[in-house]
Amino acid sequence: MAHDVYLLRHGETEWNKDHRVQGRMNSDLTELGRQQAARQAGILRDLRGSIGMHRLWASPLGRAQETAGLAFGGDPFGTDPRLAEVHCGQWEGLTPTDRMARDPDLAAACETEFQMYVSAPDGERLPDIVARASSFLNDLEAPAILVSHKITLVVLRALLTGDGSSLDVQNAPAQGSVLKISNATVTVLT
Repeated sequence: MAHDVYLLRHGETEWNKDHRVQGRMNSDLTELGRQQAARQAGILRDLRGSIGMHRLWASPLGRAQETAGLAFGGDPFGTDPRLAEVHCGQWEGLTPTDRMARDPDLAAACETEFQMYVSAPDGERLPDIVARASSFLNDLEAPAILVSHKITLVVLRALLTGDGSSLDVQNAPAQGSVLKISNATVTVLT
């Protein structure tokens, strides 16, 4: 990637607190989630002047749009559906207990949280997420700051670093932080 890319995860939502799968569904930011977006705004305020011309982007989902509005200090930003969260099919809105009751064999077979997201019945699969994330990155013409979601950000990070073994939710930016990826090197900004 010829340009630096900054990755932001949307702030905490009500469903994050309940451990519900959101996928393409939405729930509102909590007060903590709005504070996390304000923290990102502070990080970006210091940073944006030093990176020259850049573009601001966000997923079309409500929680990312609200976070972007706060984190970008009201500056206009583009919205791109390729930054949306993975579609989790029939598991959207469900808690871990709900998933186990509905699909016990499939839920038990998911060894990692990442695997759970990309294995949901009637959901989006990893090759599809990789294709849309790659397409977005290939279209970037300048440094960019993106607000997106846990799984999509994990895939974007893997693509930007060239590390396909990093497909783990532990590699998603923490809510309230900013990940800078420059020449395949990751720096956490807090």
